[in-house]
Amino acid sequence: MRRYLLQPLIKGSMVVLPLLVTVWLLWSALMWLNGLGLSLLASLHIPSIFPGMGLLLMLLALLSVGLLFQFNPVSWLYQYVEDALLRFPLIKTLYGAVKDFAAMFDQEKQHNQQVVLVSMPGDAQLLGFITAGKIPPAVQKAGDQEELVAVYLPMSYMVGGYTLFVPRSRLTMLDWSFEDAMRFALTAGVSQSQARKKEPGAESRN
Repeated sequence: MRRYLLQPLIKGSMVVLPLLVTVWLLWSALMWLNGLGLSLLASLHIPSIFPGMGLLLMLLALLSVGLLFQFNPVSWLYQYVEDALLRFPLIKTLYGAVKDFAAMFDQEKQHNQQVVLVSMPGDAQLLGFITAGKIPPAVQKAGDQEELVAVYLPMSYMVGGYTLFVPRSRLTMLDWSFEDAMRFALTAGVSQSQARKKEPGAESRN
């Protein structure tokens, strides 16, 4: 009896928990932005006219910042201030970590990261992503004369991975999106969304 009840319970948890966690994270982020906007309105002595006004204010502020950074003088000034702040070790560590995490959601950078297979000794091949076509000169000088590129190898079920400097000749370019390849790598191919993608004609063969 316990077996017949436990299996549906586990199955139900696998279906409901990801949805609940996703909704909770999104809701928490929206509430945080709304609270931040309300605090800004309160500091300016502006009353909140309708619910969600703080969130709307923050979204408009983020949109304005994004539009301002389309102009080179603003980008140059921001880069100057950023370089000045990064001179402090603690700020450099914290700011760098947060900035790198935020960069993971940059769609433009994701599309520029080519998915590749890295040929290893023997018959093995590893899934990786070209993160930099230009590597530090010190690394290139220490290696062979062949052109090297930086390839990131993510580890399954872990936030981390290895960065390899690999000759371009050992790489096989793949026509695979960054999102799908990263999802496959991080879940070791056990991703539920990947499992739902069937080959054309698979249903007709069943």
